[in-house]
Amino acid sequence: MEEVTQAPAAPDTETPAAEPPVVGAPAPSASVCAPLTSLTSLTGDLATWLLTAPITAPNSGGFKEPGGTELAAFEGAFRTLLTEGPTAQVVQDLAKMGYGVSTFRNDSGGGWLVVREQGLLPRGGGTFIINLFPARNLWLEAPHADSDEGTLRQTASQLVTLGARALLITGSNRCAVTTASPCSGTTSVCGTKGLRISDTAHYGNNFFTAAHRALRDTYPDAIAASIHGMDAGDGPEAAVVSDGTGTPRPEALSNRLRDALNTHLAGTKKAFSCNSAEDSGKHRTLCGTSNVQGRIDNGAGDACYSEAPAATDRFIHLEQSATLRGTGASSKAVMQALADTVPCTLAGSGLGCQAVAAQDCP
Repeated sequence: MEEVTQAPAAPDTETPAAEPPVVGAPAPSASVCAPLTSLTSLTGDLATWLLTAPITAPNSGGFKEPGGTELAAFEGAFRTLLTEGPTAQVVQDLAKMGYGVSTFRNDSGGGWLVVREQGLLPRGGGTFIINLFPARNLWLEAPHADSDEGTLRQTASQLVTLGARALLITGSNRCAVTTASPCSGTTSVCGTKGLRISDTAHYGNNFFTAAHRALRDTYPDAIAASIHGMDAGDGPEAAVVSDGTGTPRPEALSNRLRDALNTHLAGTKKAFSCNSAEDSGKHRTLCGTSNVQGRIDNGAGDACYSEAPAATDRFIHLEQSATLRGTGASSKAVMQALADTVPCTLAGSGLGCQAVAAQDCP
């Protein structure tokens, strides 16, 4: 079991004011960007707009756990959205669960689907973005998007710049409710020992995990990167990378990401890997072994109670210092390291990928 630490605010992070997107009237189109003419069409800077994703506050009671039937229905509808696009039926099915589907045209080009809670009574369910023209077989997750400060801005930028398949953003602060999570693992982040059910990284009965399952079923070979922050303190680590286990494996994908990070990092602090027998350090225990999404991807028998028996190299858990989550030169190291580690294998545009001119929204 891992000890999870609260990440401090990044001193060099400045959150820009998000400009409201321009809402355009739907127009008929044969493009993949708008296969359903009744969808609302948004335009603007996607990475900036995502900074306004709704996340319920600590101790607000703002997380409402969905029932098992509803979770299964959401997972099925999200999977259909991934495979068939926003058909009238899937949009209707998601609407019954409080989610709207919109298209988003980024100022820099590209097309996206945005799945977000709608209505006056949000349940802390999350915001999910699907890239219609991905360049990499990678998706990103921000399960602590507000409490691990800087990770919302960071993952939003990574989604656009890298050309990742999707981004999952939590809809609730990990301490939004006091109800304890039954899942194994421990933390003192919320002021008391133990996990809470509003922590999407450590409890599976939420729309965030349902979306993760749908993505994994649809893209079994894709890499899911769970992006976190840690209090590095006086430790030697700028980052701790793992494959969701603490098992040493020289060939682990996490070791490759560590090496890529150390190539681009400046300063004395370096990246460490939980899957390298040679690495050690003050925060070496932050290996993501209790992360529910990692347990799912690594084949745990019960993702709530059991650690994964082995790694599949389909999941990456990344803990970062405040400096890496900021906006300075070191923050660019993470973007470049991910680009180096996950190659351009799809037809879309992304950092270091050959541009495909025809792939854009009308």
